[in-house]
Amino acid sequence: MLWAGNAFDFSTPFRAILADIAAVLRETAPTRIELPAYEHHEDFVTGTLRFGDTELSTHYEHALGYLALTSDTADPLQDLLERLRSHVVVIPLQPVEDTPLRGCM
Repeated sequence: MLWAGNAFDFSTPFRAILADIAAVLRETAPTRIELPAYEHHEDFVTGTLRFGDTELSTHYEHALGYLALTSDTADPLQDLLERLRSHVVVIPLQPVEDTPLRGCM
């Protein structure tokens, strides 16, 4: 799962992110992205990313700001990670301090 933007930020370029991922994969294998036609303020979009003999499900949500690439097994995801490793910068999230909610028990 990739946290790619703030919740409800409809300017987060999920389709462009998938196209960038496909461009990297295309260097070593035939690659195709299958998504439904674009809709203004689209949300909860499901599709497929195919590279070589591998097929991953894709899902992104502007409501939550994430892009998910999933498979029934870990091997395709590990393969994807290895292919993208030199193209992705991972920034660790800062831990959130446990702060009690005011007025709640």
